[in-house]
Amino acid sequence: MAAALERNEVARRLVTYSQSLAKGQFKTASGINAGEPAVLQYLSAHEDGDPATPSKLAKQLDITRARMTRILDSLEKKGLVVREQDPGDKRRMMVSITDEGRERAKNEYASSIRAMDKFIETLGERDANELLRILKKGYEITYDGTVPTELTDEG
Repeated sequence: MAAALERNEVARRLVTYSQSLAKGQFKTASGINAGEPAVLQYLSAHEDGDPATPSKLAKQLDITRARMTRILDSLEKKGLVVREQDPGDKRRMMVSITDEGRERAKNEYASSIRAMDKFIETLGERDANELLRILKKGYEITYDGTVPTELTDEG
């Protein structure tokens, strides 16, 4: 059986591949829609001090603008994001993740990794590595052979 650290790395990659594949070519066929967790995860991972516009979030997560508005309404009511007018352009709204939202995204991601780690332990090292190989191939097919460095053996 793979050591816990090795399984954890496989779990991290499986979560990333499965989320990316669901967002990619399988989204339409299976009816999967990115929702609140995806928005929180995106804001948490990509916030570089600058808030994002709702239209940028919609484009990046492949969600309609109307659906994004509903997601942001819900997240704002829960205190996980804040929408404010852009001081430089009063016509634009800017979305920022709150500390509570960042913590929720972190906890949900960690929970996904723990669940996947248990799955991998049950699956066994050989089958887990084979599944990872197949999912990576699916990712490459979905995204025209482009695999980010953090998902390769070198990352």
